[in-house]
Amino acid sequence: MKSRRLSLAALACGLAIAVVAQRLTPMAGPPLYDGVIVEDEYKWLAPPHGYTGGPQSASDSGAVQGTQSPNLSVGTPEQPPQAQVFAGQGYLVMPPGTTAIDVSIQPVPPAAQPGDGVIAGNVYRISLTSQGGAALTGDAGGGVTVVLRGPRSLPSATIERLVGGSWTPLQTDPAGVPHMFTAVVTDFGDFALVAPPGWVPDPPVPAQSGPAGPVAPPVSTGTATPGGPSGPASGSDPPFLLIACVGLVLGIAVVAGLALMLVKAQTRSVVGRPERRPPPPKRPVLGPRQGPPRRRR
Repeated sequence: MKSRRLSLAALACGLAIAVVAQRLTPMAGPPLYDGVIVEDEYKWLAPPHGYTGGPQSASDSGAVQGTQSPNLSVGTPEQPPQAQVFAGQGYLVMPPGTTAIDVSIQPVPPAAQPGDGVIAGNVYRISLTSQGGAALTGDAGGGVTVVLRGPRSLPSATIERLVGGSWTPLQTDPAGVPHMFTAVVTDFGDFALVAPPGWVPDPPVPAQSGPAGPVAPPVSTGTATPGGPSGPASGSDPPFLLIACVGLVLGIAVVAGLALMLVKAQTRSVVGRPERRPPPPKRPVLGPRQGPPRRRR
């Protein structure tokens, strides 16, 4: 009975800690766990009105061991990357004497417009060179690929490469993520996603607006003033990570304390219980003729 009461007390303490944490840092929905990719907004080199600019470049180098090219995987820092290049071991054609391979991915203005559609996003200049600046190419084995990500409103597109001032389409396949596509390449240069004619990006999500003009969504909200929901917010949210850690420590301490009390109670009941000994054997009852022999004087 006592162990049952202690278990119910531990459960009640854990529930109380969860309620206090929810009251201090309320969550609007269930938490997100590892494995969920939060996609960045597409960053344009020449952003249309209302869109995000500032695309990033990427560069890396790999040492060559022996006569085969190493595995290479380079992508821009966005999440997911807006431009990537992959090369398997031994799939690059290198000039003699190559000891290192330099990889560069850089957004550039388009040198020409395609005749079969419109450029969806940025043009990326991808180059792979030796330590001396000599250009590398990919062999015909299909071990070198380019991956490009476009804006979210892009339903379908083709990766094209600028060759001699004209855009040449490549065999393009979906990369497993919406608006992301891949193509096998043997030469490098300027690459872009080309959408069907007439494609335009969806309008950007408008920012919240108020009497003083557009207002960006707040990063965090505090406790509302007595004026009501429309009144200004004051203060800031308590640090969720700190409160979660404190709640976890308190919960562990409470459960450990109750478990220790339960162990002590069980030990005390075992120690205080008198030890049961087996009853002594019964002595046989001797009759008058079964007594011990008398000694003669």
